[in-house]
Amino acid sequence: MSQMKIVAINTEIKLKNFEVISVTPDGFDEISLKEIDYVVISGGDGLLRRMIEKIIQKGNERPTIIIDAKGSFNVIAKRYMIPKLHKVIGKLENKEKLQTRKMDVYKLNSHIFLFSAGNLTDALHIHLSEILRVGFLRKGPLRYLISGIFVLPVTLLSFPFLLFSKKRFFIFTPFKLINFKNHYTKINHLHFDIKNDYNILEIDGDLVILKERYIDIKKIDEINIIVK
Repeated sequence: MSQMKIVAINTEIKLKNFEVISVTPDGFDEISLKEIDYVVISGGDGLLRRMIEKIIQKGNERPTIIIDAKGSFNVIAKRYMIPKLHKVIGKLENKEKLQTRKMDVYKLNSHIFLFSAGNLTDALHIHLSEILRVGFLRKGPLRYLISGIFVLPVTLLSFPFLLFSKKRFFIFTPFKLINFKNHYTKINHLHFDIKNDYNILEIDGDLVILKERYIDIKKIDEINIIVK
């Protein structure tokens, strides 16, 4: 019987009776997912999104994802109550059954996202938080909180105008509420003409420049992740 295989991104793990391949995010480009059972992704929501995008681009192989949450907010880890990596490793070593859940994967034109996308004040919030990524603010959620304080007045003053704009939208899927105007929590298929050929969007906490006027959003896949 062949050993089970794990690819560990941004971390090194040791497991008896497993073949573990440790790589950087860039090094993952050279990895074939054939016969890979698990992919461990150590980082925040942005890295998780980028790695899942690479997995989908590689073809039909869909190894189960083990999330090692190392970001500032870790929305996905909180949303699905992801266990700590050492607990998952312990279960693998003891040959215990791991509980999995399917996580939705969405596509915005050529970009993959998992839970959040938009060009409302969410993009401004992320932009300011990136400017604040210095000194003791470099790690942790404090810079996001400070950025939120700065953005709040702009949000309150502009909200009535942004709410009814057909060129602005915000999607946040963890909350399954009723869609309201250009705010969405449930997505099947959305299409926007934002009447601008150069757009800055927030996607899962990353800023993305989109040189396209039309935006097409839809669910395209599901990925198995380890949960409690």
